[in-house]
Amino acid sequence: MRTLFMVILGVLVCSVSPALAQENIVSRQNRTIEVVATETVKVEPDIAKVTLGCVTYGETHDEAYQANLKVAGQVIQALLSAGVSKKQIETGSIELSRRSSYGSRPTAKGRQFEAHQSWTIKLHAAQAQKVIDLAVRAGANGVEGVSWDVSDPEALQWKARDAAMKKARATAEEMAASAGDKLGELLYASNTVSGVMAFLRGRPVETMSASVGAGASQPAFSLKLFPQKVEKTATVRAIFALD
Repeated sequence: MRTLFMVILGVLVCSVSPALAQENIVSRQNRTIEVVATETVKVEPDIAKVTLGCVTYGETHDEAYQANLKVAGQVIQALLSAGVSKKQIETGSIELSRRSSYGSRPTAKGRQFEAHQSWTIKLHAAQAQKVIDLAVRAGANGVEGVSWDVSDPEALQWKARDAAMKKARATAEEMAASAGDKLGELLYASNTVSGVMAFLRGRPVETMSASVGAGASQPAFSLKLFPQKVEKTATVRAIFALD
């Protein structure tokens, strides 16, 4: 029975939505108010993605590679000892190349080859500062990026849509009052960002980067993170009846 009801409701929505989506015709009989409203919601992040890097050098291909393996092992061990799980760590780029001379300046001795490796760690935003400090002390000599997010982006998007709908209703109420009328029920609403929604009667409606000298075991400073707020924006078009 429930399945049959959903099928019938789906047919109704499909048949009604195209008609509602048409341009609102202005006439004495069509007593409606149409409003377009946009709202942005900002919240503090609860997720951070930290990209750390390690660059090492060597006189030979193998020296640069082995040096990188050593530092990488120290960094990973420091992260695991701090409570970061292996599932939270993703290996990014791994590069090993011969360094080029710059003009008349020859490549410094012992730095003929360069090895680079990076990791991205996904963790709680409150842990980002601690993890970066630990990794740098363990030998990571590059903080290549920090991005901020929320664990439930869809919930934040719905929060933005709800705020936009409330703004649309408040604006429509002001317009109706200024015309000496009273705002009635919501006849139609569309989310112009992610698609069309039909509201039937009776239904509830940072990037940053920094580096320290290669081989520094104890940095003379600590990077200070300032998390950026995560924001979502929604725009709705709503049509209300006038009582």
